[in-house]
Amino acid sequence: MANSLKINVFLIPEEGQHFVFSEGDAWFKGCFKEDEIPDFSLDKVDVSCLITKTFSTVFIKGSFSALIDVCCSRCLENTKLTIGSDFVYTLMPAKTEAGKDIALKPEELEISHYSGDFIDLTPIICEQIILQIPIKVLCSEECKGLCQQCGANLNVSSCKCSSNSLDNRMAVLKNFIVKN
Repeated sequence: MANSLKINVFLIPEEGQHFVFSEGDAWFKGCFKEDEIPDFSLDKVDVSCLITKTFSTVFIKGSFSALIDVCCSRCLENTKLTIGSDFVYTLMPAKTEAGKDIALKPEELEISHYSGDFIDLTPIICEQIILQIPIKVLCSEECKGLCQQCGANLNVSSCKCSSNSLDNRMAVLKNFIVKN
């Protein structure tokens, strides 16, 4: 199915080409090497984009929405998270100046390159999914997390641990006095 995400640059019509697809976790995991697979799973991604071309420059403008299964940062329970974004890419043919260090102008940092007759949308979509994963995922804003002493999930049950207990590593600071 990965071949269905390859666009032949020379067959893009003048009015542009609409591209719509949906994929799941098997496709997403196939985007990565075995030792680089992310620590979340993708239930489904829906992508819609318009691909246009001016001479050999290709423009991709689209949006995606996805549902992922990820671990909550506080309670460590799996939770479903909806992510999505609009994206824009400008792709130009790769230059054949191999082995040369080239200084890029600021406007060139916004441009990606392609080689050959095909552009593969797979890495573009995978990149967009990864970019939208929050640094700290919460199952809910009210998530209570885990008890720091016994590890009980405080969303599910309460524990008998004292909330006033002090971390032994910090006990020395208890008697610390600041003099002005």
